[in-house]
Amino acid sequence: MTDPSLIFADLPTLETPRLRLRKMRLDDAEAHFAYASDPLVAEHTGWYPYQSVEASRDFLKVMVDRYAAGQEAGWAIALKEDDRLVGTAGFFSWSVPHRRAEVGYSLARWLWNRGLMTEALRAMIDFGFDRMNLNRIEARCKVENAASARVMEKAGMTFEGVLREHQLAKGAFETMKLYSVLRREWPG
Repeated sequence: MTDPSLIFADLPTLETPRLRLRKMRLDDAEAHFAYASDPLVAEHTGWYPYQSVEASRDFLKVMVDRYAAGQEAGWAIALKEDDRLVGTAGFFSWSVPHRRAEVGYSLARWLWNRGLMTEALRAMIDFGFDRMNLNRIEARCKVENAASARVMEKAGMTFEGVLREHQLAKGAFETMKLYSVLRREWPG
């Protein structure tokens, strides 16, 4: 059985043709704030737009501390050309006994519609099956978030259904689309 603390304490860098998924760092605060302060980026997430670089620094400090403690923490999505953080992505709700986990992600608006999130998601799915020994990887998006649904479909995930009023976020119940991919379906 895979020990989550071993994965997250030494979270490896994942490379794709255009991206580097790496550990978040405290010096990412300005870049994190640049994308996470955008109301359109935050619209379909569980967090409100960031209001200050200091808030981004606080978030990054939590992530760095989580790496050190071997707790669930995601990657910075960085452009290979300059290693600048332009988004975040990661696994959460990892059920080791059931060999399943969920993925989540967000990306700077100026990079939308370029296939970058699909590229990152495919690398994460590879990692989940190869390194985390998962059998099932899930992802959800709000029903009105067609762009995220398209990312999941292009990455090879299958639409399973709608979860009515599945989560309470930002004071409202949200109805979500559920996607998944199974190890036996993955060509990687």
